[in-house]
Formats: sequence, structure tokens, C-alpha cells
Amino acid sequence: MAESVIEEVANEKEITSLNKAAILLLSLGKDSAAKVLKHLNPREVQQIGSAMTSVENVSHNDIQRVMKSFLNELGEDALGVDPSEYAQSLMADALGAGGGHLMDAALLGDQVKGLEALKWMHPSTISNMLRNEHPQVVAIVLSYFDSDQAAEVLRGIPQRFQAEVIYRIATLTTIQPRALFDLNDVLENASSDGEGGKLATIGGEKRAAEILNLVGGGVDTRILDDIAIEHEDVSKAIQDKMFVFDDIAGIDDRGIQTIVGEVPNEILIVALKGADTALREKFLSNVSKRQADIMRDDLETGGPVKLSAVEEAQRTIIQTVRRLADEERVMMPGGGEEFV
Repeated sequence: MAESVIEEVANEKEITSLNKAAILLLSLGKDSAAKVLKHLNPREVQQIGSAMTSVENVSHNDIQRVMKSFLNELGEDALGVDPSEYAQSLMADALGAGGGHLMDAALLGDQVKGLEALKWMHPSTISNMLRNEHPQVVAIVLSYFDSDQAAEVLRGIPQRFQAEVIYRIATLTTIQPRALFDLNDVLENASSDGEGGKLATIGGEKRAAEILNLVGGGVDTRILDDIAIEHEDVSKAIQDKMFVFDDIAGIDDRGIQTIVGEVPNEILIVALKGADTALREKFLSNVSKRQADIMRDDLETGGPVKLSAVEEAQRTIIQTVRRLADEERVMMPGGGEEFV
């Protein structure tokens, strides 16, 4: 009995939150799953859609953990569907006739237009589209994206343009609405009503810093060094606004507890694999004794983890910290008013 419990707990750790969501949607049926997808943003739909096409070897125990109430309604085949075919059909039902093409990174036909349509595409496809565009065009597009998506696209454009694009993002603070409309037309051959009006706020040093925070792999340092050759002041201003994983050590204990409550344990463990002892202890001292003991055991006895996986986990936590700071649930180190 004890061995079966241990095995079940071990298996529990193997299913990521994303795969759990994929299994749940694969199990719900297209009508119900489509209704769920309609409430997600493009980035989330892409992630879950990709996960649904790649899940394999799903057992009844996996599904029982994800959605126990449906276990008895499933046949001997745990899923009863071909994941790739099901996901394509589900996207079409959820997002309209063009939705099925989301999986191969094509635009959604008349469902979305221009800049918004790009959000539905795979970052590598966007990078290929932008690789021959003027850096100013690339800067506007990346400023329009969420920071994590912008960082992925930036990694895919030619290295010789990356610093120029970040510099232009940092120095781009406003843009005429007509310019956005024209860019929208070029990207999706669509028209937009309206002209004039107030300048649209876009870009800026903080925006550039947010994107560089999520690029990782030493690319951020190289880009800042390249910018500093001709624009040292801009490079320094961007760097001053950047927030890296090690900076979490400056967040107070209450903030760390809030972060821990928002980050899945498996992601936190991987992120801490690349952290120094002081930061590890900062997190371990802000969880229960039992959880701290389990985390210490995982950190000490767990196998080696790829550096890319550690960086990805740390970027996920950085995004969480920024969101919590925007929600005023966490005070960033060195800035803002104190909470009372």
C-alpha cells in the first residue's frame, strides 16, 4: 500500500500544469472545451493547443488526478481521440473557420486583423516575417506584444538587428495613431477607421527592460553592450529598469510568501537549481517546515537540470513577480511606497 502511494505521488510530479490543462480539455468534449478556450488569450490558446497535440501515454490514473468525476465515463482508451486531429478540430470550433490553422501558426482569416493577428502566430513565424523589416517596424510590433512573446520573437531576428530594435523600443514613447493604422494595413491588408487623436503610448525604456528580462541566455548583456557603444545613456537607463532573478532576494518575506503561493512547486524547484545559497534559503524560510524539507530534498538529491530549463523557470517567476507588483501585491526591491 505504501509503495503504491509513493508511486502515485511520484507520478503526480511528472504532469505539468500545462499538460493537466491539455488532458482536461481533451477529456471535456469539444463543445465544453471550446467554451473554455474562448476565455483565454492567444498566448494561452497556443500553449494549450501545442500541449494537446504532444500529450501521449495518458493513463487512467493521470486523468483521475486531473478530473476524477469523469473517470467512469471514459472507455478503455483513456482519451478515445487522436490528440492532433482533436486539437485541430477544437481550435476551429472555438475560434471560427480559420481556428484550425492556429496549430501551424497561420493567421485566423477574418477573425483577427493586423497587429492583433500576429499574436496568434508562433514566435518563429513572426521572426521570419520581420527579419527583413526596418528596425523601427520591428520595434513597434514588439512593443505591442506581451513581454514574453516579444522576447521570443527578438531571439529569432538576426543578431545584428537586435540591439538596434531594443534601442528603438527604449526611445519610442509615442506614435501617431495613423502610423499604427498604416502598419496594421501592411501586416494584414486590413483597413482601420479613425485618424488623428492623441498620440498612442508605446515602447519606452521600461518596455525595453521588460523584454530583455525575458530573453536570457546572455543575449540581454550582449544587446546592452552593443547599444552602449553609441548610446551609453540609453543602455544604462534600460539596465537600471531591468529586474533579474537574483533581485528577488531584495523582496520582503511577505512578498516571497505571496510569490510562493503563485508559482507551481515544480517550477520553483527548477528555478532554485540555478540560484545561490542565500536566495534558496530566502524561499525555504518562507514556506512551511514540511514543504521546506521536501524542497531541500529535491534540490539536493534531484538529478541535473538543463540550463535552458532553469532559465525558463526563472523567467516564469520573473513574470509572476512583475504581475504581482502591477497588482500591488508585492513591493519590488528598491522602489515604490512601502505597504502598511
